[in-house]
Amino acid sequence: MRRNRRRSYKFTEKTHSKRAIVSAAMAGVSLLMYFVFVYLSYSVGGALSAYYGAFGFMAMLVAIVALVLSIPTLKEEDSFVLWPRLALSSSVLATLLWMGTYIQGIMRG
Repeated sequence: MRRNRRRSYKFTEKTHSKRAIVSAAMAGVSLLMYFVFVYLSYSVGGALSAYYGAFGFMAMLVAIVALVLSIPTLKEEDSFVLWPRLALSSSVLATLLWMGTYIQGIMRG
């Protein structure tokens, strides 16, 4: 009889990309900061101080750095694709959210 598939092992040389994990963590922190800042801004009626704006701008730069770090991880050989894809999608989302908010703030003056 055939053995159960859960008991069979597949040996591989693939590893998880450290740069992709760092990039995903950076994008996750940036997304978390975005949602916290949106909540804080909503709770005070949009009247946050300039310090929050500067901190938000730095979080946008972190999202851009995460995006730049995540792109080359997709082309790494002998690595699993979970973390590079997660890093790229979360960093693109964070960058789009921060850039959209930044551009909307510039247009409204």
